[in-house]
Amino acid sequence: MLDDTPRKLLRVIAQFRYHFRRMPNLPELRRLSGRRPAEINKGFKILVAENYITWSPSQPIETAVIIEGWKRCSV
Repeated sequence: MLDDTPRKLLRVIAQFRYHFRRMPNLPELRRLSGRRPAEINKGFKILVAENYITWSPSQPIETAVIIEGWKRCSV
């Protein structure tokens, strides 16, 4: 189960990608999520570890690729 920040970032990037056909950059993520850049980077690392997205921390945020754009149900 995802914490609040990674869950919010996943929803923001999934909906942004669907609506604008591109990934948001860091200033857009900061504005849309209300999180600081350090929290966004930490959230992205958690999403990578949980296999929701693919992204290399040495690359810009907008190079991330969504694998699964919704929260998994815990049974």
